[in-house]
Amino acid sequence: MSTQQQTNSKPARHDDYGQRYELASALYDGPLTAEELAEHLRSYLKWIGLFSVYLRLRTSSPRERLMNSVRAALDDMLAAGWVVQSGDMFELTELGRKEAEKPLADFRRTRGLLETAVQPSTVSKVSLGVHLFLAAIKLPVGFVSGSVGLLSDGVDTMLDGFASLLVFIGIRSGRERMANVILVVLMLLTGSLAFYEAIRRFFLPVQPDVDWVAYVAILVSAIFCAFLWFYQRFVGVQTSNMALVTQSIDSRNHVIVAIGVTAGLIAAAFQMAILDTIVGAAVAVLILKSAIEVAADIIRSWNEESFDVSAYRLGILDWYQQFREDQFCDWLLSQVYTGRVRSDEELERSAFEALDFSGNRSLMELGLSSKIRAEEVVPHALELIHARGWLQAGDVLELSEAGKIHLMESRNGVWLAPEYDDDERMKADMAHFLGRVAHDGRGPQRRKHRRSKS
Repeated sequence: MSTQQQTNSKPARHDDYGQRYELASALYDGPLTAEELAEHLRSYLKWIGLFSVYLRLRTSSPRERLMNSVRAALDDMLAAGWVVQSGDMFELTELGRKEAEKPLADFRRTRGLLETAVQPSTVSKVSLGVHLFLAAIKLPVGFVSGSVGLLSDGVDTMLDGFASLLVFIGIRSGRERMANVILVVLMLLTGSLAFYEAIRRFFLPVQPDVDWVAYVAILVSAIFCAFLWFYQRFVGVQTSNMALVTQSIDSRNHVIVAIGVTAGLIAAAFQMAILDTIVGAAVAVLILKSAIEVAADIIRSWNEESFDVSAYRLGILDWYQQFREDQFCDWLLSQVYTGRVRSDEELERSAFEALDFSGNRSLMELGLSSKIRAEEVVPHALELIHARGWLQAGDVLELSEAGKIHLMESRNGVWLAPEYDDDERMKADMAHFLGRVAHDGRGPQRRKHRRSKS
């Protein structure tokens, strides 16, 4: 594009503001081609773990759409004077570097906020603030409305705030174990009193009143506690802080209590006092059970430097880790299938390169470029695909019959690589796979199973 064309051209009228800044950030460390910039954008899918989507974006039609978007953004950047072009390479101008520095500076600030947010002391302060906020609403409304249930819940929330303060003091003073012991004692007292009340109502039935004000307040409180449950558990497990894990269990108990209150309202509506008693006893047992389990873990780990919190990992994070592992293994198989790698050494090198995000300036400024532990992930994935018999030994590394079937079954075989879109071997393997599942009767059943889950 000539200098005159650059001066007279205007930015295209399409929504590429975010993309232009991302491309400028990618060019911050040196010139790149349009294809390399497109690969930079696709690499975020690998960082997230969506290797199947990454493979799909490398096939002809999606790849061309992405390339068109990148070229349009580069044209606008040329017109705005952000970049200059030399052959196939694009390089930032001084103006472009200044513009690229804007999002990078925001990323650095965001990194600081994220690092602060996952500090145990921050979690305890947030917990304290949330409980004080809820208590400041519940207690005055309870006094004005005369709702005994809301007043009781407000006092309980104040006690939770006190517990959060204890955790904060324990973290700041290095006495987290003592704070944890106090939390467990409070949980045991709460569970015992709730169980006593349930037993008393079993022998002296009381028809529960419908206290809608208290009910709404408890539901709102449960929503906040659900957030605290996840936040406290995540940071507690990440930092091996048992006090936060214990607090997360207490927050979860509040969610369970809200379910119990809902059951009480149903019991009142249908004049079934026994239902309220049974649910109350069940909630009390759950609280006591969780308190006893935490107390046992504390006792077992009392003389150790840190608590073993692995049993308290969030299930959704375990699911996500398994999902990423499956996607990565399928991507490794696709590399072998398309002939991109022809030996174990090349496969290992390709795997490490795929998880190397050190050149991504945006992720680096966010502090996320090194979050994926490639030195652990790669050996484990290679061991898995070998152990499952998906690779076939020989002069050239190939997929076994089981490996081909698995790859086709995972549907990644459809998105292998652009140069294999019309490959006869892939079509033959796909036909063979479809014949196998039709013979085994698995195809229709599997599709039916997926529909039922959704």
